[in-house]
Amino acid sequence: WESRPSYLLTFQYLMLEKTGRSQAILNSCEVVGLQKEQQCSGNGMCKVWNATVADTAAAPLSFCECYRDWADPECRTRRKSQAKAFLLSVFGGYLGLDRFYLGQYYVSFVKLSTLGGLGAWWVFDVVYIGSSPVYANNYRLAPDLP
Repeated sequence: WESRPSYLLTFQYLMLEKTGRSQAILNSCEVVGLQKEQQCSGNGMCKVWNATVADTAAAPLSFCECYRDWADPECRTRRKSQAKAFLLSVFGGYLGLDRFYLGQYYVSFVKLSTLGGLGAWWVFDVVYIGSSPVYANNYRLAPDLP
């Protein structure tokens, strides 16, 4: 577990100070006076975590709520499309193209070598991917199916 990169270091927000040095903070919602277009990398909006807290002495804890096609704590990572994954599953699922698109390379090669589990795995994946946004490498797919 120590060999994996730190979550806080990977997704930190680096704020450039007037001195030219950068200061790392948890997210851009904590920066006072930052324009809304710059918060959450411009791909989301700040949302207060618990607005019912009566303690007015401390600043409320806020986090980025990303728009549909974006992910990660600072909304910098584009999600993969559920519609594209579904079309790949319908037309190339027996070859494992859908799982390859999702970043599941080993599963994709097994699916290719069995021709979609002789069709059963292919049908399962068409329903699985078409029913709800599934996980790709790190994040769920963007729910863009009609």
